[in-house]
Amino acid sequence: MAGAKKENTLYALSRNSRCYGCDRALVVDDIVRLNKKQDESEVYCLNCSDLEDYVFLAKGNSNVTRLAKKYAQSPWVIMKWSEIWKTYERQGILVDQKAAARAKDEAGN
Repeated sequence: MAGAKKENTLYALSRNSRCYGCDRALVVDDIVRLNKKQDESEVYCLNCSDLEDYVFLAKGNSNVTRLAKKYAQSPWVIMKWSEIWKTYERQGILVDQKAAARAKDEAGN
């Protein structure tokens, strides 16, 4: 697809882990950024990824999601591994607070 911008991706944990940056305990469904190294992945919490002020918008309301992605400086797609389907499933997006508020306001939510 010509001109399509690459989406930033974060992941919802499927099992407990620890943040590589601050050693904080992370539990299932915490949102993390992965930094892939040669043989392993380093997991970083939202605080260590400088995304602690962002807002999670769960999947389900396509109008709000579309508007939030439109207004966000850098939206992040949240994916989670499904043991049943053996693939990643989209959980929602992470956007800055202004974009989320504007999208919800415009959509009437």
